[in-house]
Amino acid sequence: MSSELRLGIGDMVLALTSFGDGSEFEVEEAYEPFVTDDDAEVRLGVQRRSTLNEGSGKIVFESGGKWTLYQDQRGWIIHIGSPGVSPHPYQVAVLEPDFRSGDIHMKAQRPDGELLPFPLRYPLAELLMMNLLSLSRGALLHACGVSDKGRGLLFVGKSGAGKSTMAELWKHEEGVTILSDDRVIVREQEGRFWAYGTPWHGDAGFCSPESVPLDAMFVIRHGGENSIMRLEEVRQVVSSLLVRSFPTFWNAEGMAFTLGFLERMSQGVPCYDLGFMPDKSIVQLVRSMGYG
Repeated sequence: MSSELRLGIGDMVLALTSFGDGSEFEVEEAYEPFVTDDDAEVRLGVQRRSTLNEGSGKIVFESGGKWTLYQDQRGWIIHIGSPGVSPHPYQVAVLEPDFRSGDIHMKAQRPDGELLPFPLRYPLAELLMMNLLSLSRGALLHACGVSDKGRGLLFVGKSGAGKSTMAELWKHEEGVTILSDDRVIVREQEGRFWAYGTPWHGDAGFCSPESVPLDAMFVIRHGGENSIMRLEEVRQVVSSLLVRSFPTFWNAEGMAFTLGFLERMSQGVPCYDLGFMPDKSIVQLVRSMGYG
């Protein structure tokens, strides 16, 4: 028996299939708008076990927190755990080299027949997406994405820069959809860059499966007054985006693609330094620019 769940994120569909007991998946609330019946590009089998095989291979990257990435002859292996609670992982993902297929093994947490705990809880979904995007697909940015009457705005910022505040300032404007207040996928389609919402929201809780062509990017910061300055130097823009993105440091091929992608993005989409006060005047100022 099996049960399947498909999720469409960033113009990619991930299919999760549970094997063994036919249990259906729990779906976290943020992921519910992303459930789809479209054809899958990525297929992952999911099983729950009383014990996990911790065969790991060579350590490629240690996060210093919940996850560690390994590599062996099969491909990639991700261990996810709570080091302060147990030295053993509670989830192990074994993935093919292209990250498009594999298996997720979870510690048994509930009796057979009950809902299977959602297998893409933090940080696995984002790790999977980071690696998929780095293989010639796009980039995941630390950003608030806004669709303003079909025009795409990306407010890029590190933690505390004001992404959730910016989302709150735009949310009630006519014709506006907040794609996310924390993580946005950017991909290139037929010569244009597109911003895609994700389930990985910030403090304001905004997430949408919608997408929009990207018209302008803003590197944001809190300020005592509103100020906008065009960033003309491509190298400066690439550097600003890179430190506010989620690159695959452990994969030289992926890093090379990400740097090239951000360079093309910097050349194709105008970028601005944006200092702002937390009131609606910044919305008026941004709209007055005409996004170009």
